[in-house]
Amino acid sequence: KHLKSTKDLAEACNKAFEQLEGTWSVAIMFHDLDQFVLATNNGSLYYITDNENFITFASEGYFLERLKKTNEFASFGSLLEVRQLTSNKGLVVNISEFKISFFENPVNSNSIVVSKVKPLELKKHLLDNEINKREVVIDPAMFINRSKEAHLFCLLENNAQAISKLRRCSKCLLPETFPFIQYDNEGVCNYCNNYVIKDRSKNRKNFINNLESFKSVKGSANCIVPFSGGRDSTYSLHFITKELGLKPLAYTYDWGMVTDLARRNIARVCGKLGIEHVIVSADIWKKRSYIRKNINAWIKNPQLGMIPLFMSGDKAFHYHLFKLQEHTGISLNIWGENYLEKTDFKTGFAGVSPEFNKNLLYSLSVANYLRLFSFLTKSVITNPSYINASIIDNLVSQYSRSFQKKVDYYNFFDFYDWNEDEVIKTISKYQWEYAIDTKSSWRIGDGTSAFYNYIYYTVAGFSEFDTFRSNQIREGQIDRETGLRLIENENEPRYETLRWYLEILNLDFLTVIKAINLIPKLYHI
Repeated sequence: KHLKSTKDLAEACNKAFEQLEGTWSVAIMFHDLDQFVLATNNGSLYYITDNENFITFASEGYFLERLKKTNEFASFGSLLEVRQLTSNKGLVVNISEFKISFFENPVNSNSIVVSKVKPLELKKHLLDNEINKREVVIDPAMFINRSKEAHLFCLLENNAQAISKLRRCSKCLLPETFPFIQYDNEGVCNYCNNYVIKDRSKNRKNFINNLESFKSVKGSANCIVPFSGGRDSTYSLHFITKELGLKPLAYTYDWGMVTDLARRNIARVCGKLGIEHVIVSADIWKKRSYIRKNINAWIKNPQLGMIPLFMSGDKAFHYHLFKLQEHTGISLNIWGENYLEKTDFKTGFAGVSPEFNKNLLYSLSVANYLRLFSFLTKSVITNPSYINASIIDNLVSQYSRSFQKKVDYYNFFDFYDWNEDEVIKTISKYQWEYAIDTKSSWRIGDGTSAFYNYIYYTVAGFSEFDTFRSNQIREGQIDRETGLRLIENENEPRYETLRWYLEILNLDFLTVIKAINLIPKLYHI
């Protein structure tokens, strides 16, 4: 369409690209033009060429470095240089003459930047036809209708009235059903009494100084930022780019439970920031089959301490990060793990006592690792269904997270306070999308959270939201009344996400929810 009016391929591409949202790296061939286009708005595009006969491209430079070592490229030796087509750049190859010309795409501007090289002469004109408009369905979960599925929706329990009668800490929100909880004479729990507010600015200067040694030549990535698409990783990626002046490579591990919503938010953020993004995708069918096997095993003998097994497959995130460091040569990795997300109750239900004020969010002492191992061993012996194809995958994933040495590892929120208002304000700049079944912005990109939080809340009378808001109260960010009001909404069952989760795992909604509802409650109804 735009070629008809501009007669310039670079300008026509720019006009078309203006209509795109999110990240895009494109390779375009034409039936009726003797030209070929490569372009990207986030730099996830690399190429090698001899400038005479061929051009080869890939989404990551590592692939091309490996390709250079094959027999087909042996005659070129080290002469071939892998180059990155950086963000908002494109190239046009005149195929018959093999002439390469570069062009630039404007960033956050309505004005068109025409190719800086001489406008390319079109070999042929496009046929005079208009593009057919199509309506695309982007998220099946949006079309799950709870009113039309009343027979399923009504199965979900919400025992809010009975749960409201539980004794809770007089300072935070933790109820009497919380593992290892104890109250003092004033009704304050041991989690509050052992909580220490850390001065996160104390080591900030050293952190910033350390980053200087990693800053490299302009244009090349100098750090890896694990990016789940959640609100905290979005905020940290924004801050690392805009405020700390680093050039991140965003990394996502899709193990089959990264929701479509999360993928769209990831694309929006990386596209607007012009950041290269690497998605490592697992064998999703296999990963989901592992989850299905473990949920079916769990239903036979439901134990709250075994619920983390449903999420163990995502711990390979760490293994693939190490691989990415090796492939890119980038050692610096900065995470956005929120210190308020500490959830001791998950291992607490497995008999692991709380470790207060530990440095790493997910670390355990040797004694607690032994307690956890003992619990898992007994559970497997009493329920052999856990001995299935997922075991090796789970062990490798847990090893990479807990025991493999981390190199040049930093957590952004070890040096900066988490402020909910500031986080929400920042992510809104990227047209960040919220879920349709909750007002919360937390955990909406994780397909598993609605499921396990439903179990915890239904059986034990609390969920991750209770622990998160309790930590905010201890930090002085919100008062107790505000926390109580927030969890009342946040703990409501998320029907649409639950339906989606069980659907993609090929599990029957009615069977699974009924099994959860039959588990004896830790409180009186």
